[in-house]
Amino acid sequence: YMRVSCRPLIHLELEIAYYPSAVQLMNRLQNNDIPLCFPEIQPKTARAFIAKRLYNINLSLHQPDKCVASDTQFDDDGHIAILTGPNSGGKTTYLQAVGLAQAMAQAGLPIPAENAQISPVATILTHFPQLETRHQGRLAEEAERLRTVFQQVSAESLVLLNETFSSTSAGEALYLAQDMLGGLRAIGARAVFATHLVELAEHIDAIHSHIDGDSKLFSLVAGIKINDEGEAVRTFEIKPGMPMGRSYAQEIAQRHGISLEQILAAQRENSTTSEEKSG
Repeated sequence: YMRVSCRPLIHLELEIAYYPSAVQLMNRLQNNDIPLCFPEIQPKTARAFIAKRLYNINLSLHQPDKCVASDTQFDDDGHIAILTGPNSGGKTTYLQAVGLAQAMAQAGLPIPAENAQISPVATILTHFPQLETRHQGRLAEEAERLRTVFQQVSAESLVLLNETFSSTSAGEALYLAQDMLGGLRAIGARAVFATHLVELAEHIDAIHSHIDGDSKLFSLVAGIKINDEGEAVRTFEIKPGMPMGRSYAQEIAQRHGISLEQILAAQRENSTTSEEKSG
């Protein structure tokens, strides 16, 4: 009797289960003291994603004590972010935070942020590193998966790319990444490209002048500071700005006495001391 009389409701089972599951999820986030807000939905044509103190929901659920919020702004001032910074500095976490928040907003859920304005997208396309198979090398597999991404991308897409082209040399990767970002600019998509190629951010003006498009590129950096011991400490906060990798490396080298000038000075001092002892 129940199978017969409830048949019309069977097709609604998953949809009905969605609501209590969503409430349970929100309760877990609130218990972890993570702020939640319903974003203001903007027109698709605005291509906006603006959030104050955005958190990664996955990290918020499992490691709330390690959560670091970052302000996020994709609008007419910049739609394609080149995100650079140290290894394990928060780049992948930020990338995931943006994608998950976009999906949650379009599912009608509050997102882990203090406030937000978000335009809907037609597709969320991702490219994360994968292990190579026996059939192709890693670069060939990356190219194949990227081809699939670009077959689907449009001006209403959000594209998330993590360490793409890390399987090849820095010179080749820089060349390929510039072409790819130029293509995204021409299409008009929103994108985040997390990469170890700090030089890429220095080529933004060249990409703008070479390729016409509605999407401007801009640079984001994963935070890092130098402590009193001269060590580079990750802040895990993502902010607008140009990469500072070389500057930090030089400062660390100087604090530890291993810059070129210090090495040569030490060599001269050692030579002088040796001569004095011999005399």
